[in-house]
Amino acid sequence: MTVFWILLAILYVMGLFFIALWGDKEGPQAKKLTRHPLVYSLSLAIYCTAWTFYGSVGEATRSGWNYLPILLGPILLYLFAFPLLRKMITVSHKQNITSIADFISSRYGKRPMTAPLVILICMLAVIPYIALQLKAIGSNFALFVNQDESSSTLIVLIATILMGVFAMLFGTRKVEVTEYRSGMMLAIGAESLFKLIAIIAVGLVVWAMTQDLNFAALEGKVDVSVWHPEAFLSFPFLMQTFMAAAAVICLPRQFHVTVVDHQDKRQSNMARWMFPLYLAIFALIIPPLSLAGQGLFASNINPDTYVIQFALVSDNLPLQILIFLGGISATTAMTIVATFVLSIMISNDVILPIMLARASAQQQALPLYRRRILVIRRLAMMGILTLSFLYYQKMANHESLSGTGVLAFSLVLQLMPAVFGGLYWKRGHAYGVYTGLTFGFISWILLMMLPLSGSIEWGLDSEQSRSEVISYGAFISLLANIFGYIVGSLLSTERLIDRIQATAFVSPTTELEKGFFKPKSKATNSDFFVLLNTFLGKQKSQQVLDNFERDYNQSMTPSDSPNRLFVDYCERILGGVLGGSSARTIINSILIDKQIKVEEMVTYLDETTQAIQFSQNLLFVSMDNLDQAISVVDKDLRIVAWNKTYRQLYPYPEGMLKVGLPVEELIRYNAQRGECGVGEIEDLVNKRLDHLKKGTSHRFLRRRANGRVIEMIGNPLPDGGFVTSFTDITEHIESQQALKEANIDLEKRVEARTEEVQSINHELLQEINRRNKAEKALMDAKGEAEQANASKTEFLALASHDILQPLNAAKLYMGILNSTELEDDTGHVIRKLSDSLESTEALISTLLEIARLDQGAIQPTLETCSLDNILRPIITEFDVIAASKNIQLSTHIRSFNVYSDPIYLRRIIQNFVSNAVKYTAKGRVLLSVRPRKNQVLLQVWDTGVGIPDAEQDKVFDDFYRWENTQEPGMGLGLGLVRRMQKQLGLVTQVRSIPGRGSCFSIHIPMAMNQTVPLANTKIESDEKTQDHTSCRVWCIDDDANNLAAMASLLAHWQCECRSFQSYDQALAAEGEAELLLVDYHLDDDKDGLNLIQALREKAGYCIPAALLTASREPDLIETCKAQQISYMAKPAKPAKLRALIRHVQKS
Repeated sequence: MTVFWILLAILYVMGLFFIALWGDKEGPQAKKLTRHPLVYSLSLAIYCTAWTFYGSVGEATRSGWNYLPILLGPILLYLFAFPLLRKMITVSHKQNITSIADFISSRYGKRPMTAPLVILICMLAVIPYIALQLKAIGSNFALFVNQDESSSTLIVLIATILMGVFAMLFGTRKVEVTEYRSGMMLAIGAESLFKLIAIIAVGLVVWAMTQDLNFAALEGKVDVSVWHPEAFLSFPFLMQTFMAAAAVICLPRQFHVTVVDHQDKRQSNMARWMFPLYLAIFALIIPPLSLAGQGLFASNINPDTYVIQFALVSDNLPLQILIFLGGISATTAMTIVATFVLSIMISNDVILPIMLARASAQQQALPLYRRRILVIRRLAMMGILTLSFLYYQKMANHESLSGTGVLAFSLVLQLMPAVFGGLYWKRGHAYGVYTGLTFGFISWILLMMLPLSGSIEWGLDSEQSRSEVISYGAFISLLANIFGYIVGSLLSTERLIDRIQATAFVSPTTELEKGFFKPKSKATNSDFFVLLNTFLGKQKSQQVLDNFERDYNQSMTPSDSPNRLFVDYCERILGGVLGGSSARTIINSILIDKQIKVEEMVTYLDETTQAIQFSQNLLFVSMDNLDQAISVVDKDLRIVAWNKTYRQLYPYPEGMLKVGLPVEELIRYNAQRGECGVGEIEDLVNKRLDHLKKGTSHRFLRRRANGRVIEMIGNPLPDGGFVTSFTDITEHIESQQALKEANIDLEKRVEARTEEVQSINHELLQEINRRNKAEKALMDAKGEAEQANASKTEFLALASHDILQPLNAAKLYMGILNSTELEDDTGHVIRKLSDSLESTEALISTLLEIARLDQGAIQPTLETCSLDNILRPIITEFDVIAASKNIQLSTHIRSFNVYSDPIYLRRIIQNFVSNAVKYTAKGRVLLSVRPRKNQVLLQVWDTGVGIPDAEQDKVFDDFYRWENTQEPGMGLGLGLVRRMQKQLGLVTQVRSIPGRGSCFSIHIPMAMNQTVPLANTKIESDEKTQDHTSCRVWCIDDDANNLAAMASLLAHWQCECRSFQSYDQALAAEGEAELLLVDYHLDDDKDGLNLIQALREKAGYCIPAALLTASREPDLIETCKAQQISYMAKPAKPAKLRALIRHVQKS
């Protein structure tokens, strides 16, 4: 378990690191939480150290109510003396106080010995107290791992190092002490909350453990004699309560958290009741823990460890973890903050003053110097923790937590007269502080350290005796301190700085500032006129008065008494110049006719001084960062200001350039070195002085001895004086000179360039003529190409009609043979012939379709279509073919709507499936459809011959066929796919392994609307289930062979057929037809659509009709749909024609 507790402690410290890191972030949430009043109130609970968490229970066990003063003192201070804390906070913020030592030193004239003396007392009190925290860590660990306390030295050393690292990381990130350390404060607040939860958890566990105990049996174990009520009125009780209240003010860590880290009034308002409530919870829980510990544990158990013992006997691991970490939090927070604050006091008030005295002002502003400050603080932290660890090893093991805590309180109590007197007694002096601290410290050593050290036998073996010695010793030493403070202050001579600081601390807001407007004041308007003139000047003052009279419609007479409106107006105007506090003070001094003392005036105008200093610094920094050199002379022609660039431009001897130096000396110095041009020195000097005396603006250029050209611009100031800017324009002048030199031979170069341009123009004209001829030749060639293209398109249209006409007749005759029962040998021949016709038809159709695609004769029509409706017919068609080859055609299909051309898409997929079935000898073919984001992935897998990598890019070429196949074909299918997918914007991906198979993949855009459209009703043939009845069919075609073949087929189907070979014959024929079968291209450039329309008009109703044509134009297909005409592409399929006839017969 030892490793477990060590890891738990390390994880806890890492958790603090995480909290502090998050708190140091600049985000709005981190800032809001770290500055919340609750975090401030909880951070005050670093007052509750291991003494409170462990030692108070032990003290209550040994001495009864003597545990209470340590908690009662701060409670009474926050409840009844909170104005003292509020005043301390207000004064410290105005004076930028960084520590208790800085507070006392600033109040008493900032003498060099004040702060070191205070730091010495604080270190004597705090280092032993830090050592006792380290002892608590060791005891805590030893009990939980069931080891001797002496064996925990290594653990204490590790804890000391971790706390030092934390303090260095989050305490020395910023040089400014008054800047809020949000990460550290948040971590301290979290630790305080953890302590509170832990002690409440122990209280609840003890209450549960004592429910089953017999209280009568406990009376013999519990010493109730120590809980006598007379203790509340005993001198030790009262004195220790006062000491605890003083410690909340004077302890360095408490002063820093309470005062320096205070941000706004909301924090102190919540802390006024939150902090006492926190302490009250501890005070209420301690007595039950003490009594229960006496009843449950043996007498040889150290009462300081009762809290840990409760966790150990409970066998409750979560409780043990909570108490273990609660004890660590009680020690780490105090140690970290105390170390951090002491390091600030040592660095700021001891080491830095020595370094600043030896360093120049320029060195003080360097970043390196700022880094030295942080290094000093880190070294101070290391030193403090080292001394504390050494003290822990030598002496801390022999002292109790409560005894050491009270002893530390009695020592920091010596600072109370200096703090309290500094806030409320103006006569208090630094010599009084020295005297008081000396008397008090000597008395403290004689009355407490010698009796308690054990070097002399005083008979102080009992805790009661030690408590009384500490109480009386602290009281007497405090009296000696107060006596020395008062006497030393009264006998000392005050300096002006002493009076100024006393006023700033004792009267941060005076009666003048608190004064109210008196209507019967003796002050007149003229007094306020003078006041405005003094601070604003005559011109600005008159402008302010004119604005007031105009805005408020009032006339201001000097002898009249000022009204409240005018007084508030003047205060608001002066507040913008002097600051609100200073303006209010001066106004009220006029109204109540009271003279302001010198030290009060210095204090009140400190705000103005700071504002002026800030403005001056801002002005000087701005001037130093200008590229132009600036110099300013006053009305007496003495130089009063300049910037860094001016010093660089004119490197005067060291010490020559200073405020108040007559500008005449600078001019003479420059003239002697040739900076003012050629001439007598005195003439050059007088000439420039005349310019300055006249106060006229001037602007001229000067070439210096080093060749640089300076532009000087001078302008007079309103109240006399002159400001001059110096700008180095050498580059600009050199550019102008170069431009002037470049223009010397400009005319010659222009003439030469003109001749060159004319020559070029002549050549250009010749080139233009040549290009015009070439362009004309290109235009002629383009016209011929377009004409050839049109001829080719027309040829393809005619060829498609003429080529497919005999094929159409052959297909019709083959339909008759297929529907006739023949002998087996004859039937076999007929089937072979039918396959040949199918191949011929597919080849011709593909060639014609490729030609139309290449010519742009057809374009896709994108629409939302059901992929399922496209795939099902393909699956049905090739399932039979695959079965005939003993191949399994598998599908993995989901219904999707895609956005594409259904005809193009059907041809592409049909080619993929056809090739897969054709080139697969055994195995199976898989057609799969899967969603991919906004697309549908369609893949066709096969276990066929495969394609090598080197050949995969060629499979989409026309007439390409890989040698490793014996299947028939021309290699045009994938060429057609390439053209169609290009128009659709699709890309096919091929993956293939020779001998194992191939996969063709294509991504199809998914339609926005996924509602599956209804499939078009198709006319299907059903030869076996329905008998034929007579149907009157008119066939119109200009090809006699087609007519004969169609007539034979219809007669075979028992239909009455009339054939017409021309448009006019059909239109002039008598009788009525039940079905019209019309070719698109008829005689004399007439078309079948017009004939169908004419026959319908003649019959008086819409005769069912079908247009048979070799043309596959999309517009023609759409026209047929619009006119309710069935479209059939030649060569006509007998099955589709037969299904159409049956459909007509049904209707």
